Amino acid sequence: MNHKPLMALLVCATALLGALLCPPALAEETSADTSASGESSTLEFTAVDQIIGKKLGMLNGGAFDTILLKNYPDVSQDDILYFNSNAETIQALKTGKIDAMISDLPIAQLAVSKNDGIGIMPEYLVEDHYAYILQKNSPLTAQINERIDAYREDGTIQKLYDKWTGSDDSVKTIPPEDWETPNGTLTVMTNADSEPMAYQVGNEATGMTIELLHLIARDLGYGLLVKPLSSTTLIAEVQSGKADIASSCFSITEERKQVVDMTDPFYDGGMVAIVRDTAGGSQDVGFLEGIVASFNRTFLVENRWQLILSGLGVTLVISMASGVAGLALGFLFVILRRKKENGLAQKLIGLLEKVLGGLPVVVVLMVFYYIFFGAIDISGMVVAILAFSLIFGTASGSIMWNSIRAVDAGQTEAGRALGFGDRDTFTLVVLPQAARQFAPLLLSQFVSLIKDTSIVGYIAVQDLTRVGDLIRARTMEAFFPLIAIAIIYFVFCRLMAWALSKLTKKLEPKDGPRTIKGVEL
Repeated sequence: MNHKPLMALLVCATALLGALLCPPALAEETSADTSASGESSTLEFTAVDQIIGKKLGMLNGGAFDTILLKNYPDVSQDDILYFNSNAETIQALKTGKIDAMISDLPIAQLAVSKNDGIGIMPEYLVEDHYAYILQKNSPLTAQINERIDAYREDGTIQKLYDKWTGSDDSVKTIPPEDWETPNGTLTVMTNADSEPMAYQVGNEATGMTIELLHLIARDLGYGLLVKPLSSTTLIAEVQSGKADIASSCFSITEERKQVVDMTDPFYDGGMVAIVRDTAGGSQDVGFLEGIVASFNRTFLVENRWQLILSGLGVTLVISMASGVAGLALGFLFVILRRKKENGLAQKLIGLLEKVLGGLPVVVVLMVFYYIFFGAIDISGMVVAILAFSLIFGTASGSIMWNSIRAVDAGQTEAGRALGFGDRDTFTLVVLPQAARQFAPLLLSQFVSLIKDTSIVGYIAVQDLTRVGDLIRARTMEAFFPLIAIAIIYFVFCRLMAWALSKLTKKLEPKDGPRTIKGVEL
């Protein structure tokens, strides 16, 4: 199937909507000083004491808050706002929701290079050091430390840093895994939105920390299986045993050392504050040119439209599989409830409805992934299907059961008077009447299921929403990727609602004259 016409239609609609609502960032470069040692008189804040008491934004799942609060007692927890990606934090800074973004120097330099109107404050807030994370008391920790020390001594780490923070993107590739792996394969979970240290291009994880791990794995005789994931759950992946190593911009803290192993540092730098630059510094770019540039960055560069299609495919599979399995499970619950002798089953089903109905979907999903299947090597997509099948099953079962109970008891008596048994009375008399009531409700519940699947990125599943996050991380631009994902979800949900509504209409009674065999009306 050729997806290019469909994608062209989608992105054109996105561009038009973007032009009507608000223009994206138009500049690729900024004149603000991007070093942590220089000064720029056009920055809104130029000293640390000036941002004390201001709203500070930072990446959720990091250690910025812990380090900041420890080194600056005057900073209040109430002043800190958390965001799920660097792109979201930058957008909040540019729109005035926060006054400064706390980040690592390499990420800050990249953010400033891609966004007009922001700059880096001249001084470090705190010195910082990055390390890999492994399970507590892992035998690999000492081996990896030995290789990190060797690569630091021979200058390899410095060369990698220069390569991945340089301006020549053509050299930013990971060498192929062409060595023997007698010791097996290590599973590595990495953050996909911390360019240049760890990020994703297409379906491949890349960055300085990933290439360094490739060198270490080669020396130790291991293969690598690298999976991009949200930064908020990386440490949990290691603790649960689903990953051998977590790789990202992990600051070394005593709190983390208490629950996991942290290797020797492979990077020494510091935390900085990104603030607004009142001078801007971009060249005068026309509105239309800016729209075209944002369109290209979001959809065409690195063939990112293919990434969107792959994410849509994952969302479709999870939604349809969970819908079918959940509907079957819901009907099973109805059958069990009809049997009065199954008192225990009825109580368990009622308890399940109360528990799942009283918990946020994201909590249920993460309990399944990290607790119920924590010690099992199972795909995140399979866990998502199981969790959403149970959630949809309990909801659809409750809807069907309440509709069945609403059918007048006289219908059951009439069916039995006609000689039908219990099963035939239910399937031929009661269920068709109830179906006309619960079918529209199930349709609405299924559409809600599709929207609920947008959280599966929390468990290493690269669905449509997660793909949008990855694109925003690469472009450092929030508007176009968010609008594109919103349009796709809207169209997908409307198409499914239309298709299912056509199906439910067949359950409605037909209008028009009716005849009864042997009777003339």
